Amino acid sequence: MSVRLIDRAGSAIATRTSRRGFLNRSALVGTALAAAPSAYILRPGTAYAAVCSCNNQDCNCNQTCCDGYTEFCCTMTGENTCPTGTVPAGWWKVDGSSFCVTNGVRGPRYYLDCNARPSGPCSPSGVTKQTDLCDCSCADGDCNNRKACCTAFRYGQCNQQVACLGPIVCRVVTCTPPWQFDPTCTTATATDNNTRWHHRECLERPTPTRGALPATFHNGRWTLGYRVGRTNTIETISFTYGQAGDIPVMGDWNGDGTYTVGVVRGNQWLLRNENSAGFSDINFRFGSLGDIPVVGDWTGNGVFGIGMRRPNSNLWRLRDTPSGGRAQRTFRFGAATDVPIAGDWNGDGMFGIGVVRPKQRDTNPSALWLLKQRAVGGNPDRFFHFGHGNVNYVVGDWNGSGIDRPGIVRGKGRWKFRGISSKRMEFGGRPKTPLVWQAAHWTPGRAPK
Repeated sequence: MSVRLIDRAGSAIATRTSRRGFLNRSALVGTALAAAPSAYILRPGTAYAAVCSCNNQDCNCNQTCCDGYTEFCCTMTGENTCPTGTVPAGWWKVDGSSFCVTNGVRGPRYYLDCNARPSGPCSPSGVTKQTDLCDCSCADGDCNNRKACCTAFRYGQCNQQVACLGPIVCRVVTCTPPWQFDPTCTTATATDNNTRWHHRECLERPTPTRGALPATFHNGRWTLGYRVGRTNTIETISFTYGQAGDIPVMGDWNGDGTYTVGVVRGNQWLLRNENSAGFSDINFRFGSLGDIPVVGDWTGNGVFGIGMRRPNSNLWRLRDTPSGGRAQRTFRFGAATDVPIAGDWNGDGMFGIGVVRPKQRDTNPSALWLLKQRAVGGNPDRFFHFGHGNVNYVVGDWNGSGIDRPGIVRGKGRWKFRGISSKRMEFGGRPKTPLVWQAAHWTPGRAPK
């Protein structure tokens, strides 16, 4: 079909629909023409009716699953947050929502799409229907739920640095403008008042603040922050795992989506799959005495690998899994006196490496951060100055954007994060040492096991 035909058809239905599923008229009509050209051209009705397929399930077109919108995340996971394996890729709003009332005045309500990470190559538009996370269907197989994993579409106001995304798994809702809690989101506005009454009972529970939670380690004693129920209150849990002289690490050792504790004692790695006292679940030797440990998801498969940076050297030796054996990646990066770090610097699900170079004899009083997008040697992809004085360096996804960001911890547990102007916290204190060399966080919004 020609562009002219699509444009003419789009003009004909412009007054009949503003469905969020197909934001602009050319996209809406183009989908209808591609999916069912004869049905749309030869019979009266809307483009939406022509593409009603009830998402691979035996439902009636008047049931919720067939209305073209995606289900809320809280229906599927119990939490009004983007689930593991997804990132917020865009937002839209409704005006004057009765669900967002301040001082008796109705305000806007914001909806965010949570797009899956793709398992295959992307189309030129930057989206693909290929994902290992779920299949297109009514959420939980129920015709009374809206669809999940069906729409390969992105508004693009959030996480624009992620070039390729999969379909929309689910959506979250908030009365707070997205750009105020996620700096990757822009203020470019999209409005769909047809979603004004979309609601679920699970959305009435308070939404936990997204982002990494802090952890500290001191002489074998761990203290983890966690959220109470679905509130924003941070409580702590403490337990003993390890001993004085151990180096703490934290990662997802088994791919279940939860960061759990571990310690490195010499060249012996003792890792647990639960955040509690007990025996190690994974025990092996890797590296040499005096090596500095570093961990991260080097391959993007959800399981953390391990690594060592040789002391007084810039030689890195990594493995893709938490196991002993020969190094699978060997390269040089940084200087011998740098502090090694790791994190997902661009939100693509794969960890890169980095170093922090404390202030020495230069004109800038702050430490120099040098980051690589991948776990390879060579020149840094990014560098900047952040943090000065006697501080500890930490890394974490502090605002839930999918991107790890630098942080520093001063004095009596005063945490500050780069690129998030209002993000500060008090946690730990002088006697406790923040996790250094690795992201000081674990899965947010859930109490420890």
